[in-house]
Amino acid sequence: MLKKNDILNGFTIFVTLACLLTFSLNMINGRFLLGDFKVYYSAAANFISGGKVYLESYYTGSGYYKYSPATLFFFLPYVCFSFKTAAIIHFFILGAAYWYTMVIIRKLVADYLLIRNVKREVLLLSVAFLCILIHFARELYLGNINVILLLLCCLSIRDFLTGKDNLGGILLGIVILTKPYLLILLLPLALRKKWRALAWFGVTVVCGLIIPFFFTGPVKGIGMYRDWINTVLMHGEGFPGMTSLDYIFRNVFPSWPNFGILVIFFSICTLVAVFILNNISNEKQGGRFAGIAGMNFMFEWFLLIALLPNLIKTDWVLMVFSAPLITFMIFFTASRKQYLWIPVLVILLFFYGANSDDLLGRELSHTIMQSGLMGLSNFLLVLVSCTMFIQLRNNAAGRNDPSA
Repeated sequence: MLKKNDILNGFTIFVTLACLLTFSLNMINGRFLLGDFKVYYSAAANFISGGKVYLESYYTGSGYYKYSPATLFFFLPYVCFSFKTAAIIHFFILGAAYWYTMVIIRKLVADYLLIRNVKREVLLLSVAFLCILIHFARELYLGNINVILLLLCCLSIRDFLTGKDNLGGILLGIVILTKPYLLILLLPLALRKKWRALAWFGVTVVCGLIIPFFFTGPVKGIGMYRDWINTVLMHGEGFPGMTSLDYIFRNVFPSWPNFGILVIFFSICTLVAVFILNNISNEKQGGRFAGIAGMNFMFEWFLLIALLPNLIKTDWVLMVFSAPLITFMIFFTASRKQYLWIPVLVILLFFYGANSDDLLGRELSHTIMQSGLMGLSNFLLVLVSCTMFIQLRNNAAGRNDPSA
């Protein structure tokens, strides 16, 4: 595992330099705009002043506040500062969240996927971070909070795996109050009969939905929720979602139906459910090692998170959700010396994480995006990670089987 000094002297320095460089370049080039954060900040300021929160454009493009009324309360402290000061604070909070998220992911991979005592661990973690660097830079530029949601998801699964179902359920409730499509994470909890975790999740969501009414009153509160739903629907209708499988199918099959995205969503969810049920069945068989349940549960969690950019219409910044699986694949390849995977990963990670106007030029970058190659590469990375996981699990089971 990572030693404290290695973290402080290696990976932390790398992430810190990346943050400072991104901050400096945005400041020098006059690009320190944090457009998404400006939306959060302006919506919070409007809420305090009694103004309209939803269906109000605060920034060019998709400049509407789309999160739930409950999530708005997390942005209220920023209003104590000027926008510029708040934006700088938010920028470095996101940078710290990226660092901590990667460290947590590495610990989860070591503890539950049993990839430990790897040589050049700091270098490998830095390579994993490098793979998501474009998404890191874009998220800092926008001031979005996807990495914070990913961090909460990682902390949530850690709590579930260590028996802290109450805390894990609360964290998951906060995540889903922010982005309801993460309800997909209830699938492994329900199939694994984590009723206590689901109960705490339910309590958190109900409390989060009720709390705004204490500040707005029933009439204005109901109006806020109505406007929130309308904003989400309006955003979904006009968003191309170029990382989704639905977008890729539309490019290949011009007559692809409008309900095709639902077919894809439920088909993938069904396949994942079958995968989970098969895992549960295998866990009950004799001759399996004690840690197989934790190994399966964690991978199922990260699998669903990584699939989200392919299942819904969203901005490509959500591709950062594949960071856990990418970290796993890099450590698996290095620790198991599966070097034949390297050219496959290089090609897929190029389309996944090198699509930048600055690196490739605007025309080529937009061609890759509009052709759906970024989303396709993410989906193929998910499939590769499944192959690696099954191999890893079978090897681990063989080593721990007394009859082997």
